[in-house]
Amino acid sequence: MPFLIARFEDAAEEPETAKRLPNVLMYELQRFFYDTAQSAHPVTITTLAKVIPSTQVVFGTDFPFREGAQQVSSLSNCGFSAQEMLGIERENVLRLIPRLKA
Repeated sequence: MPFLIARFEDAAEEPETAKRLPNVLMYELQRFFYDTAQSAHPVTITTLAKVIPSTQVVFGTDFPFREGAQQVSSLSNCGFSAQEMLGIERENVLRLIPRLKA
């Protein structure tokens, strides 16, 4: 998503689209959840982190292309704090799907 941000901003300025976005574009983009499948690399995650808070990032394994352990290892090199990693690995998705707490 961050690599398309200019296109989203341009589209959001169109009168018809602007009517559908009562809040600014960034507000809406920061409400989505983004998984780490195919993107657990410092370059992509750092770019994503400039657009959205870590509370909106959830763990994705990208199986069968990468093992879960590889994904965790890659994420650990992306500059997240221990608290942010806990959110990405578990807590953020529990906010999204609370029934998983059981």
